Amino acid sequence: MRRYLPVILFLFVLITPFVLGKLYGTSQELKSNAPEIVIVTANVEGTRREFAEAFSKWHAQKFGSPVNVVYLNYGGSSDTVKFFRNSQETIYKSLGTYKIDLVWGGGDYLFRNQLADFLDPVKLPDETIHYAFPDPTLNGIELYDTKKNLWFGTALASFGICYNKDVCRMLGVPEPKTWSDLADARWQGWLALADPSRSTSAATAFMVIVERAMLDAKAQGLSEDQGWARGMGLVRLIASNAKLFSESGSEVPGIVGIGDAGAGMVIDFYGRSQVEAVGSDRMGYIEPAGATAINPDPIGLVKGAEHRALAEHFIEFVLSEPGQKLWNTRAGAPGGPTKTSLRRLPIAAPVYSDMTNFTDPVNPFAGNFAFESSNARRRTFPIIGDLIRISCIDLLDDLRDTRSAIDHARRKDLEAKLGVFPFDQAEALKRMGQWAKATPVERLDLERKWKDEFKQEYASLRRNAL
Repeated sequence: MRRYLPVILFLFVLITPFVLGKLYGTSQELKSNAPEIVIVTANVEGTRREFAEAFSKWHAQKFGSPVNVVYLNYGGSSDTVKFFRNSQETIYKSLGTYKIDLVWGGGDYLFRNQLADFLDPVKLPDETIHYAFPDPTLNGIELYDTKKNLWFGTALASFGICYNKDVCRMLGVPEPKTWSDLADARWQGWLALADPSRSTSAATAFMVIVERAMLDAKAQGLSEDQGWARGMGLVRLIASNAKLFSESGSEVPGIVGIGDAGAGMVIDFYGRSQVEAVGSDRMGYIEPAGATAINPDPIGLVKGAEHRALAEHFIEFVLSEPGQKLWNTRAGAPGGPTKTSLRRLPIAAPVYSDMTNFTDPVNPFAGNFAFESSNARRRTFPIIGDLIRISCIDLLDDLRDTRSAIDHARRKDLEAKLGVFPFDQAEALKRMGQWAKATPVERLDLERKWKDEFKQEYASLRRNAL
């Protein structure tokens, strides 16, 4: 039996996309004898359906034939990466293809650092690039891969807070306006957060808090390293109020919407869509002024794509004016989706010259929407999720008990200590290097060592609160 195991695993990986295709469907009515493309995406159903139908019509008008779009969903970003890594020595090595044409969505870090080895460069028409990216950057962030053309941003994502107004009234807390509002002890047990070690979007949202703190520290004459420790400390105070950490950031708005939690950190379009579903009288969404960041949501051509020309046409459509208008035009309005308002920010700046019928008439290119991000300040991103998991999620009971003891003793000095991480960015970068080089067994040892350090810190704070 053991000698057949590699063959069994190979066949399992080979058929998985087709099984999932049946499970998740194509999000459109299939056209007989029409060509098809296969796209791996975690985009929501409304996005999949609207773009599949609009692309098929656009392709029929421009190239003479409709197209069937088959969507696959492997779960979160880490699961998508795992599929490609596992398939590299099986499907791709044997067939020269992953049986997938495009990967769509998941954030620029995913495409830049984890999927790059599985993508092929694409030469898009000059007019497409000039329309979609008149400026290749926004607030210091690349909107597409200007060096290798491996990925192209298709929409923009920012981060904010969704909150349940009924729960706010019940708890006697004001509706949150800033990240630090979520650190208020009155929220204890009422926040829904996502696990940043499993969700790239959650890790990005926490990185936004840290990066903003680094900028604030610099403005106050302190080092950005000190600001990093302050930002991570604020993350820790927010985490102490968590009711739960979900596996995916997309789960948070629903939990807040039904009142199981009072507030949560979310991607903009998840927050806005939930407000629309529940009603603005019961739920709100806000982006902290000057304390959010913009990130592109990319698409990339997979190596060995069996329908390369069609896949390139799909990218071209998404970046065209008709494709970009789908993101934020109200459903049923001219140029908008047919059934579902997608409530996402287009990446093409020219679209914002006329925001008639936009569901969210917000222009991220206006210059005052978000602070300017920096790759230098985001250097700890590869490890920030694991640091938050080790210090906050795995030790959530310890963290809650520590915060409760401090609040009961009314020791603002101890709360200030909890609100500063026990080491700064320089030490975090050192630990990131150790983590990256470590074997799986060595990582377990590092994790135990670091977890013990945090446990001892929390125990010390509780003793001092007596």
